[in-house]
Amino acid sequence: MSFQRFESPPPSGQRTESKRPHLSVFRFTSFQSTRRTPSQTPPAYSPNDVLASKNQSRARLVHWLRIATSTVTFVASIIIIACTARALQSYNTTRDNADWVLPLWPASVDLRPTHSLLACGVLIAVTSIFYIIAALAPTPLRAMRTLNLIFTILAFLSTFLTIFTTAFAATINSRHSDSTQAGTLASWTCRWQGFGSSAPGHFSEICAESKAALDVVILMIVIEVFSVLLAGWGWWVAAKLKKAGGDGKGEVIVV
Repeated sequence: MSFQRFESPPPSGQRTESKRPHLSVFRFTSFQSTRRTPSQTPPAYSPNDVLASKNQSRARLVHWLRIATSTVTFVASIIIIACTARALQSYNTTRDNADWVLPLWPASVDLRPTHSLLACGVLIAVTSIFYIIAALAPTPLRAMRTLNLIFTILAFLSTFLTIFTTAFAATINSRHSDSTQAGTLASWTCRWQGFGSSAPGHFSEICAESKAALDVVILMIVIEVFSVLLAGWGWWVAAKLKKAGGDGKGEVIVV
């Protein structure tokens, strides 16, 4: 006869630890549904976005080139005003000078070339400073279409003015170049070139200032032609912006 050993049950109130593994030791990641989160990466740029960015960069470039051109023309106009005003002042000082036995000036002095140069300098100075203020001041005039219109009108006006002034002054000066009874400030005083300090009444300075004023106006013709090209470029950029989705009337972006 075999005897089996029976263990007595544990006392009441004492919990026995189960040897069966607990469910918490298993991983249920394969049964859990993963929650999808939206992608945080920015969307790729479309070709329209790249084109719009290029057009905005062109608009900035046109904007600052116009301001730079207007600044150059303003400085050049101040030089014209200074040269012609000084030449006229010297003429008025020496016209009735009693230190010379013979008159220094002819009976008829044609001041029209000098006056035309002075008027050209004043008008271009006013138009240049007007555009600079309109382009930089925080006013409704900064709308791109408005700036295009203002700059186009001023560019064509300044181009015509400089060409007309140059042709008019050069024609009058050449007409009096060989006359002994009449002359302009440039034609009469420049005859004394080469005499140095023996030239009467600051003639050398008047000749140099008159020539400098005319040379600057001739140089401004090139600048104004470039301004006309800038005006056309501005309209082209505005058309591109409008076609890409802009309204064509937005403010010029200033950086």
